[in-house]
Amino acid sequence: MRTKIVTTTCLAFAIAHAPLHAQTNGGTTTVSGGQQAQTLEVPRPDVVRNTAYIAQIGDGNRATILQSATNADASIRQTGNRNVAQVAQQQDAASYADLKQDGDDNDAGVTQQGSVGNAAYLTQTGDRNIARATQTSGAAGENGAILMQQGSDNLMALTQDGGDNQALLTQTGDGNSMTARQENGANRLIWQQTGNNLSDLQITQSGGAAMQITQSN
Repeated sequence: MRTKIVTTTCLAFAIAHAPLHAQTNGGTTTVSGGQQAQTLEVPRPDVVRNTAYIAQIGDGNRATILQSATNADASIRQTGNRNVAQVAQQQDAASYADLKQDGDDNDAGVTQQGSVGNAAYLTQTGDRNIARATQTSGAAGENGAILMQQGSDNLMALTQDGGDNQALLTQTGDGNSMTARQENGANRLIWQQTGNNLSDLQITQSGGAAMQITQSN
């Protein structure tokens, strides 16, 4: 297994309505665009009313959207069998969640709360994957996250507790684990794993931290 960790104090994240570009070369993944090829683009739409959308194709799928916030937008799309997805949007934060699952027996959940705003994009392709994202925004600004898993039997969990936290987590392969926690504010994280049975580094950022991590085997 190869692990590369880069820690800086100036990892730039751009917030815009544009797609994320990734390129894999020789087991190392580079996110292209922006300064030093280290730019994460997370759209943060203005939410003006509560909106919920669910679409499911297959058998035995379950989807739940709970909205007690006054400005919340959630979308769940599932294709396959026996998938489970849940979104909970609470308190005063203007929150946006987009969940997509394609395969069988996947489980995804997003919880958003706080006082400012949150945006989460969660995509799983394959079988028996589990992903969780919990976002609690604070006065420092909005939180943004992109979580993507492709393969089978992967586990991913992200917690953002504070404001102005941004994270991109991706796993490709089987049997991988990834846990990250961003506390306080102004944290930046790009973490990508490619391979099978890669270990969980259990990353914690406590404020004003920037990291780029790649793992492969």
